[in-house]
Amino acid sequence: MQKFTLSKEQMTDLILENTYSAKNNLLSRCIDGRYGNSDDLPALAIPGADAGELGAIFAMANTFGYTLDMQKALDVLVEVVGGVKNIRFHTDSHAEVGKVLGGCGHIKQEGLDLQSYNLTEEQLDFIKSSFGVLKKQGVQEVVLHEDHQESAALFIKGQYGVMPQFTLGREDGGRNVQIFVFHRTLADIRHRLLAKKLIETKAIDLNGGLDEEAVFLALSDTMEDQLMETVKRLALGLPIFEVAFLGGEKEFKLEDMGFVE
Repeated sequence: MQKFTLSKEQMTDLILENTYSAKNNLLSRCIDGRYGNSDDLPALAIPGADAGELGAIFAMANTFGYTLDMQKALDVLVEVVGGVKNIRFHTDSHAEVGKVLGGCGHIKQEGLDLQSYNLTEEQLDFIKSSFGVLKKQGVQEVVLHEDHQESAALFIKGQYGVMPQFTLGREDGGRNVQIFVFHRTLADIRHRLLAKKLIETKAIDLNGGLDEEAVFLALSDTMEDQLMETVKRLALGLPIFEVAFLGGEKEFKLEDMGFVE
């Protein structure tokens, strides 16, 4: 069945209605469009939330030839987000009961194609088992309900978040829609902190090579590569838009980036 897609005008309306100020720029959510709209919704939207972040760190090390200590990398991530209480990941109501990360589409896609995501089976098993332990320690696993109704992907630059759920106007039939969201600016802020801490704690060994700036760029590039791997699997045929906030919530430039192919 052909997917419903948002026009640039409809996306403009969504942004005008759904933009909000972030309360904690280091808390994350997944790019998934099924999160309920809330002023408390983390503005930092990245593939797989914190589980996906850890996967990006591992894939970066594999890609650039860094020696990595997986447990130290997890410890760094926990420290950067402000402790275990701030770790975020999700499942969905259709997932197998007790299967940690079973409902996260990004993690599922990594498992289906480890080579494209540049991960090893050992690393993916470590991610799943580690988040299982975190869940037992009291970390809340967000449960997403409903079926996917994403009608576009939105990449964000700036200091504001955009909530993913929207009801179109009467002239467009009052349809309920969702969007995939990736927050490039807030991801970069977090990645600078991660790069610094990964080096300080010796979670990664650069093998006589690059510096903190290079690790930041490598991590950011790796996450964007993994993002696009997931987008082309879950959002095929949907339009991609990029919004850059220029000042206030209502001041932005929206660009049509074409369709996911």
